[in-house]
Amino acid sequence: MAGIGKHKLSDSIPRPQPGPDTGEGGKPVPTPETTAEQTREDDERAKAKAAQASNRDRMVDIGRGNQQAGRQGS
Repeated sequence: MAGIGKHKLSDSIPRPQPGPDTGEGGKPVPTPETTAEQTREDDERAKAKAAQASNRDRMVDIGRGNQQAGRQGS
């Protein structure tokens, strides 16, 4: 009974060996293509967020603009 609590069930599963294109810690090494793609996606995300209407604009559109304006505290 000396080994109870010493090992976990997940310890018996073999760990996959890192491939040749992985860096330190098992993360994939970024290539120039993936870096450029991530940069493009970040730019698209920023443009989409800037194009959204504010909460106040949405409330005005549905007829509750005065209620929203009253909650500003000033």
